[in-house]
Amino acid sequence: MRSSVRGKSIGLLLGGAALLCNCGSDGTPATTPATGGTAAGSAGSSATSGSNAGGATSGAAGSAGSSTGGATAGASSGSGGSAAAVGGAAGATGAAGSSAGAGGSAGSAGSAGSGGASADVCGAALFCEKFDDYAGVTAIADKQKFGPWHATLNTGATMQLDGMHVKSGASALHVHIDNAATAGGRLFSDGAQPIFADKPTHLYGRMMMYIDPNGSSVHWTFFGVNGLADPSSPAVGRNASYILSSLPKQNVNTYSFVYGLSAKDPEPYHDCSQQSSTPMPSTWACISFEMDSVARKLRMYKDGATDPMLSIDDHGKNCVQPTPVTDPWYGPAVTQLYVGAWSFHAMNAPLDVWLDDVVVDTKPVTCPLP
Repeated sequence: MRSSVRGKSIGLLLGGAALLCNCGSDGTPATTPATGGTAAGSAGSSATSGSNAGGATSGAAGSAGSSTGGATAGASSGSGGSAAAVGGAAGATGAAGSSAGAGGSAGSAGSAGSGGASADVCGAALFCEKFDDYAGVTAIADKQKFGPWHATLNTGATMQLDGMHVKSGASALHVHIDNAATAGGRLFSDGAQPIFADKPTHLYGRMMMYIDPNGSSVHWTFFGVNGLADPSSPAVGRNASYILSSLPKQNVNTYSFVYGLSAKDPEPYHDCSQQSSTPMPSTWACISFEMDSVARKLRMYKDGATDPMLSIDDHGKNCVQPTPVTDPWYGPAVTQLYVGAWSFHAMNAPLDVWLDDVVVDTKPVTCPLP
């Protein structure tokens, strides 16, 4: 994992069930979450393509909500920022050799110059994880710590670093969830990481994700950010989360956002969501996002597309009652992020997710074109 020190820069209403993340006030998972969770990975780019840097959100996880999910959820958003070109362009073809002296043959054309150095996945991003720097770490246990991470894992799931599917380097994060299990594995990062120094409220990010087998459940998550709600919002003092998630359509996983806001008497826990129409493929995909807690703007993109596959402005389309659908999604001042796969309902088939090249930043980050 590499962190740069440059400047400081849905709840789901589906069948009436709330689906979110249960975390302690210190930003670490308090118990096995009853509903939310996230994982994410960013993609590397080719030598001639630009690499992206993404912004992460932070925030300690909030106390459990009163909704059925009973845990704080997060939604993710992301508008594509410009990608920084990192890979060197290929050298130009050499000019033909000059004609030889008398009786000599003309020189042959020079060969094409070699391409520039391979693209740097991380660039100058405040947070970047390629999962290649942990010699000896293979199987990951519950509560295990390495690099900037501390793990949460429960029965019915396994989590490891392996090379079965990688986008760059030798390893990626791999989470497996058994058929019929309500389980998952996540890595949390918080504390003294540069991305959290100023408790950012506007983040960008990207990750590479490979899914196969591609089992679904009522709700599973792959990336999220937590923190106390933006201090300028009416929700100040309450924990808020934005989460990148899967919600199914006819048993097919689709990209979705989830939002959670901890309860404060007499107001209940907010458990809200919005679903895209884009299926999650059984191959590598690059997912990028923008999360703006102050503007309450969320965007999610796939494979470098200009137009988002999912957009939220102010609020989403679903909330667990009694929260009105029109209630704003007050986002976090981020102090924690997490990646992995966690299902809060029984899987209808096994799920295997690989995450690689996770990038989070306070400057725009996008995916390289496929």
